[in-house]
Amino acid sequence: MALGLAVGTALGAWLAGGTSRPMLAGGGDRSGESIVATGPVSVRYDEGTKVQIPEEALYFLDYKAGRLKATIPSFRTTTAGTTRHLDAFCERDLATDFGLDLDTGPRPRFLMTTGQLGIMGAGWAPLYVIETTTGKVGVYRVQQLYGVRNRLRLDLLQMESTDAGETTASVAPGLPDLPPAR
Repeated sequence: MALGLAVGTALGAWLAGGTSRPMLAGGGDRSGESIVATGPVSVRYDEGTKVQIPEEALYFLDYKAGRLKATIPSFRTTTAGTTRHLDAFCERDLATDFGLDLDTGPRPRFLMTTGQLGIMGAGWAPLYVIETTTGKVGVYRVQQLYGVRNRLRLDLLQMESTDAGETTASVAPGLPDLPPAR
C-alpha cells in the first residue's frame, strides 16, 4: 500500500510538471461603450491578523464621456453591522489626457488592461489605456492618499505614441517614475 501511494504521488507530481504554479486572476470586460478592469494597487499589513493583504482597484472607462474612473474596494464594517465594499470613485478626463476633441473630432476608441511589474512593482500594477484613433498609450496609477480614508488619486504617469519614430513621451511632473523594466 505504501509503495502504491509513493508511486501515485510521484506520477502525480510528474504529470503536473513537477512544480506548483501560482494562480493569477485578473478581470476585464467591455459592453457597448464601456470597459471595466481590475488590477492590484498595493499590499498592506494588517496588524490585527498579522498578514499581508493585497488590495486591488476597480477601473471603469466610459467612451462617450471620455472619463476613466477608479476605486479601491475595501471590506469594512460600518454602523448597524452592514459591510461596505465600494467607496467613492476618483476620475480622470481622458479627452484632456489624450488631446481629444469629443465634439468635432473622431469618436475615440479605447482599449484598457492592467500590467504586471512583478517584484519591482511593490504590489501595484499599471493601468494601460490605449486610444486607437490617436495611437497613444497612457499609463495610470490609482493610489489611496495616506491617512485619509475614502480619498483616492488617479495619476497619469506617462503618455506615449505607438507610432514608430514618433516620440511624444511625457511623464507627469512630480510623480514617481515607473520601476525599471527587467
